[in-house]
Amino acid sequence: MEDQKKKSEWDEWKDIGQKIEQLIKQEIKQIAKSGEPQNWVETGKKIEAKIRSQMAKAAGAHPDANWIELGKTAEDRVKSAISKWAGAEKDDDWITIGKKTDARIREQIANVAGVEAGSDWLEIGKKFSDKIKSKITDWLEDDEKTRRKRLDQLSEPYRNWHYYPDFVVHPSPRDGLNFSSVDCPLVWKLNDQWQMWYTGFDGRGYQTALAVSDDLINWEPRGLVMGFGKEGAFDYGGVTFGGALFESYDIKAPRTLKKWNNKYWVLYGCYPKQGGYEIRPGAQGAAWSEDAVNWHRASDYPILSIKGASEWEKDCIYQPWLLEHEGKFWNFYNAANGAIEQTGVATSADMLTWYRYPGNPIVRNRPGGYDEKFCSDPKVFQDGDHWVMFYFGVGRGGAHIMIAFSQDLLNWESHPEPLYKAGGNPSGLDKTYAHKVSLVYNDQNDTFYMFYCAVGEKGRGIGLITSKPI
Repeated sequence: MEDQKKKSEWDEWKDIGQKIEQLIKQEIKQIAKSGEPQNWVETGKKIEAKIRSQMAKAAGAHPDANWIELGKTAEDRVKSAISKWAGAEKDDDWITIGKKTDARIREQIANVAGVEAGSDWLEIGKKFSDKIKSKITDWLEDDEKTRRKRLDQLSEPYRNWHYYPDFVVHPSPRDGLNFSSVDCPLVWKLNDQWQMWYTGFDGRGYQTALAVSDDLINWEPRGLVMGFGKEGAFDYGGVTFGGALFESYDIKAPRTLKKWNNKYWVLYGCYPKQGGYEIRPGAQGAAWSEDAVNWHRASDYPILSIKGASEWEKDCIYQPWLLEHEGKFWNFYNAANGAIEQTGVATSADMLTWYRYPGNPIVRNRPGGYDEKFCSDPKVFQDGDHWVMFYFGVGRGGAHIMIAFSQDLLNWESHPEPLYKAGGNPSGLDKTYAHKVSLVYNDQNDTFYMFYCAVGEKGRGIGLITSKPI
C-alpha cells in the first residue's frame, strides 16, 4: 500500500512536470517561430539558429557563418565604428584605438568644461565638476522659483485679512469660571446659531467652555462644556476641544456637526497634571454626545500619547484636528521634541484606535523661517481640487498664521510667508502671538471669519480677522 501511495504521488508530480514542460515549449516555440518542438535538442537548435541569424544580420556576416566567424565579423564592425568616432585608422590595433578614443573623450569633456583640450584629467575633472554643480544649482533655483510661483498663486485667495479692533472673547469672560486667559477657539453652527468652544485657564489647568453668537462678533458665554478629569486620569490637568466630526470639510461649507454611530464626536488635547501651563506630557482623548450639548469621555485611556511615539513627538502630544475622508478618520496633530514642535497625522476606523503615519512629521520646521521652531495646531479643509492647512509657526520673533497645501493629505507644501503676522493689529492685541485659528464662512456676507488666539499687551484672548472689512 505504501509503494502504491508513493507511486501515486510520483505520477502526480510527473503530470505536473509534463504540463510545465508543455507550457515552456509553447513559449519557446514563439521565440523559435517554428512548428511544435519535438524535443529539447531540436528546440535548442532552432533557437540557436534564430539567434545566429539575428547576430549575423547585425554584424553584416553570412547567415550560415559559424560562431568564430560571427565573432570576428562583429569585432571588426565594432572596431570600425569606434575608430571612425575616435579618428583612428581602420587598421590600427586596439591599443592605438584606445589612446585615440581617450583623446577624443578628453577633447569632448574639456570642451564642455571650458578648458584646453590638452589639459590633464585632474584639471578637466575639476572644471567639469564645477560646471555640473553650476548647472544643478541653476536647475534647483529654477525649480524653487517655479515652486514659489505656484505657492504664491495657491495662497493668494487666503491673504489680505482685515483685523477686528478688539477681542471677541476677552481673557476673563463673564462666564463664572474665573478664567484669567482664553485660548483655542473652535467655531461651528448649531441650527441657526454660531457656537464657539474655547479653552479657559484658571491657574490650575484647562477647561473647555462655550459661547454663542448670532453675528460672529458678539459672543455670550454659556458656561462649562468639559472640565478636569478625575485625579490620576490622563486628562486630570484639563481638556481642550480641538477637532469635531463635521458634515463637510469644504472650506465654504457650514461647519455643522455630524453623527457617527448615532453620536457626535470630538477629539481633545489634555494634560495629566494641574498647577501650570501645558504641563507635559500632553495626550489626546475622545468625547461623544447625543445632543451636541452634554459631552462624555469615550475612554478612560488616551487615544494618542507619547507611548509608542517617534523621536519627533517623544515629549508631548498637543492639539488634534479631526477629519473624515475616504472612509476613515484623520487626526492631524502637533507634537514636541524638546522645544521643537511639528505636525503629524494618524488614522482610525473607530475614533479610539489610531495609527500614526510612518512618514511623519508631514509639516516640518524650516531653518530660519517663520516656522523654524513650531509648526502647530493644524486645521485642514478642502478647497476645490486641493487641501488647505492653516497652522501657526513660531520663528523670526512671534507666532504667525501660516498656510500649506496638499493633494493627498500626506504630502504638504508650506508657503514661507505668513498669511498674518503677529503684531498685525495696531492696538497691540496680537503683538506677541497670532495663532491657533478657527475658520468659518458666512454666506450672508460672503466673508471668511478667522478666529485666533491673540496674545499681546491686553493679555490672551480670542481675536478676529476677516476676508472683507466688516
